[in-house]
Amino acid sequence: METELKLKFRPADSQRLRAHPLLAAHSTGAPAAQEHSDIYYDTPEHDLWHHGLTLRVRAADGEFTQTVKTADGSSPALHRRGEWECHLPDQQIRPALLARQIKPIKLAALLSSPALIDRLTPIFSGTTQRTTWQLRLSGGEKVVCAVDVGEFHGGVRNAKISELELELKDGAPARLFDFALALHREVPLELANDSKAARGFALLGSPGPVAVKARSVRLKKKAALNEAFNMIGLNCLEQMEANVSGVLAKDAESLHQMRIGLRRLRALLNMFEPLVVAPQDIQEGLDWLAAELGATRDWDVLAGSTLKRVCGFDTSALHDAARANAAKLHGVMLQVLHSPRFTELMLRLNGWLQGTQWQDDITADARKVMGKRTARSAIPLLQKAEKRLRKRIAALEPHDTPALHRVRIAAKKARYAAESFRDILDKEEAAQYIDGLSALQDRLGLLNDMAVAALLLPELQQANEQLVQPAMFARGYVSAETKANLRQLGRPLRKIAKLRMT
Repeated sequence: METELKLKFRPADSQRLRAHPLLAAHSTGAPAAQEHSDIYYDTPEHDLWHHGLTLRVRAADGEFTQTVKTADGSSPALHRRGEWECHLPDQQIRPALLARQIKPIKLAALLSSPALIDRLTPIFSGTTQRTTWQLRLSGGEKVVCAVDVGEFHGGVRNAKISELELELKDGAPARLFDFALALHREVPLELANDSKAARGFALLGSPGPVAVKARSVRLKKKAALNEAFNMIGLNCLEQMEANVSGVLAKDAESLHQMRIGLRRLRALLNMFEPLVVAPQDIQEGLDWLAAELGATRDWDVLAGSTLKRVCGFDTSALHDAARANAAKLHGVMLQVLHSPRFTELMLRLNGWLQGTQWQDDITADARKVMGKRTARSAIPLLQKAEKRLRKRIAALEPHDTPALHRVRIAAKKARYAAESFRDILDKEEAAQYIDGLSALQDRLGLLNDMAVAALLLPELQQANEQLVQPAMFARGYVSAETKANLRQLGRPLRKIAKLRMT
């Protein structure tokens, strides 16, 4: 199993990175330089790729190495992949040789299938200049650091490669993020969310990134609360990271799912206070990212769904203007995700959650609570979310928009808590509670969309006098629908206030 952290840098910074004093300080010997010539093989239909495999032959220093890798693991930040390789006498592929090493029967059978082998053909290639250091980090971790600069060719298209790889050979993965952060403070880096193979297939016109929803959190009832916190936190972070490529492709649903992952993480931190408190720089970074994602999402929702609800008037011009504003903000999001601040936030988050940093920062009393079984010690945290929601419902005046927003946020936090800990709860009660909260969220979400529309429509109206009449009509429609939905809200709120999950 290969565990590595991949980062990108500007080609102009390659010499600065190679000369970075940290590499010299932690190196156990002189760096080694090689030229790699890689050829990737697959069938014309990309059967291996669709099965989560890549097959590569690498030529370096007159020797040939055949390698098969599985698709990246769950976290794009920390690539964990199965990897098998063997030496070849020449550049001719022999995938059956690797099949002998592979334990998963389906993968081994695929690589040894004569029908597949006969159809394998070169599909893209790459040439890179690699400089490699053998590092020993401050905690004793053994790491291979590689700086690659080169180019990949697929069909008639090319892609430049300037990449830093930190492969963990022994030790704690969290140290990779700490070391990368130290490098980043001198030479700007970005997380590389796609492997070289993924970029090669992209050159061939493979489908772009798709939005990634959260995976279920699988908690064991005997697990300690600190294990549960770690699993849930990394699950949230995984959802955020997995959607970065989609956000960079300006996909609205990817942005939505990245925002959900961020909201889940912030809700988790809120639920665990004061047992676990994130460092201030992480909290400020999460607040900053939430604001950037939220502004873009607001315009996506207005253009993508809210205006479609308006009947009796032609809103196509409003829709076009809202979509144009959304497109501008998606462009801003590219700047955000390419910024040094975003890289620093994600490295800090990974280092804090992947290792023991968050546990080192908590009090002795908190450590005792976090060491107890989740099945018992998580109950007060779930009750905290329940009580907050009931309290906000009890104090709600239906036409108080800010108070309604606070109820919506409390409902989301209660739902995220129930979903995260559902494996330790009564199955039927948890399902009923989550379903009830989901239905309430749909209602409150629609009301929030209407409230956001009431704020954004005047902006369109002021920016273009031709939009005055349709914007005024849409505002009136939104106001009327809001009042109608508010009148129907009492019963669902009372129903939720009576539900219990603990």
